[in-house]
Amino acid sequence: MFTGDYRFDVKGSCAGVYAPMRDVISSISSRHGIVGVLGNHDVAEIAFGLEELGVRMLVNEALEIRRRNESLWLAGIDDPFDYRCDDLKAALANVPHQGFKILLAHTPDLFEPAAKAGVALYLCGHTHAGQIRLPGIGSLKHNSKSPREYSFGHWEYGQMQGYTTAGVGCSALRVRYNCPPEAVLIELNAV
Repeated sequence: MFTGDYRFDVKGSCAGVYAPMRDVISSISSRHGIVGVLGNHDVAEIAFGLEELGVRMLVNEALEIRRRNESLWLAGIDDPFDYRCDDLKAALANVPHQGFKILLAHTPDLFEPAAKAGVALYLCGHTHAGQIRLPGIGSLKHNSKSPREYSFGHWEYGQMQGYTTAGVGCSALRVRYNCPPEAVLIELNAV
């Protein structure tokens, strides 16, 4: 699952995105495919380009993943940070009320409406965990409207679990301090 910001710059050509993403995508083995959402550095062109590379881009929609008699739903929303084209209601429109819902969003900002909509797991990025983290203080820049503790790592809101990844890239400055890049593996287990 990719949570957006496939390029460093917010303007200009997207041509530099596809070769590195092709390398990343070709190294992933996933029985159920690869899904992604757009971030605030991304334009619609990137969604079409990543789809051609085999990534199922979720733009205010959901897909069901079935295994035997069980299923879960992956819902993805468009960027709620800059473009504000997110539509959580549309993304969940075809998902059964009691279905197990995982939301892919670029930012943790929609934690409250997601929890009210019955999302069980909220996965996001955007904050880069601040990129610069001072010992005892944490990140200098929060870059989210959510509570500070939702800007990095595992968090909980009511019954909903969430994870905000530090990601593998940078934003604004090409620097990380005390904030290594990460690709996260989350295992889901039935209870």
